[in-house]
Amino acid sequence: MSTPSRRSDAPPRPEDARAGRTVAGRRRGAGKRFLVVGDVLDGVLVQTSATTIGVHDPAAVIRHRPAGAAGNTATWLGWLGADVDLVGRVGVDDVYRHERALGDAGVRAHLRYDARTTTGAVVSVRNEDGRTAMSDPAASGALTAEDVPSDLVERADIVHLTGAAMFGGGGAERIAAMVARVRSGSAPVRVSLDPSSSAVVQTIGADAFLAALAGVDVLFPDEAEALALTGADTVADAVGVLTERVPLVVVTRAHEGVLIGRGGRSPQRLPVTPTTVVDTLGAGDAFAAGFLRAWATDPVRVGAAAREGTRVAARALGFVGGRPPV
Repeated sequence: MSTPSRRSDAPPRPEDARAGRTVAGRRRGAGKRFLVVGDVLDGVLVQTSATTIGVHDPAAVIRHRPAGAAGNTATWLGWLGADVDLVGRVGVDDVYRHERALGDAGVRAHLRYDARTTTGAVVSVRNEDGRTAMSDPAASGALTAEDVPSDLVERADIVHLTGAAMFGGGGAERIAAMVARVRSGSAPVRVSLDPSSSAVVQTIGADAFLAALAGVDVLFPDEAEALALTGADTVADAVGVLTERVPLVVVTRAHEGVLIGRGGRSPQRLPVTPTTVVDTLGAGDAFAAGFLRAWATDPVRVGAAAREGTRVAARALGFVGGRPPV
């Protein structure tokens, strides 16, 4: 039997420096409410010197962290001082632990659970050559549009959908149902979506995935996801295809910065914010949080929102794991 958990109200946050950035005299995101829907996972993060199968690294650094794209984006929004709710699904034994981790970052958690399903997990292994990630969707893969309370949608200004486990678990039909759920209310809510994984795009099928994006206002693919969605040879060509489906497309390109696409305009390129990279996990989720918080206040100033996204991503790159320290 699937049962929603008791609502967890986030503790009050002091009005400190993290919430004090301004745009034209207004605090970014002030008066706006965000709803994030998607993956809440357990993460096992491994930093190793091993480069081949069969090697035992007795000095590997292994950390357990709460993870998942939705949890990451929501906690960065909370860290920035935004008013944010999150809907996700975890195993019954892990509800309180994840509610507390999200609440400590200023997020109101609305976690569904099923006594027969465990919390999803991701294992990230990083060495000097790069990163390999493996995931088990479990509970996050069972999250559906029916799990999203209509009252949360009605109160939100922006609803952000994200997470490879959630999207991969239900295919294009689940994506379309999630978007339709958000659009079904009477409130003028904006919808953003992060495809989350090129592997998920390939599994669902690019054409089906693109068709499910009807009603999305802003899309946050990385370069690999943009190419997988379109089959284009270059990211600039991919942006041109994607803007035929979604009004605003923001492609993150790691150290090459950001490419912004809007229908009928040439793509706009922005550089990254320089930083020392400790861990790349969750940097794209942090970028989305920074962008959305600024864009909520000034939807016309897309370049300024992207620059804020790169600043928040730069902060995320300095920590192990995909969430801010709280």
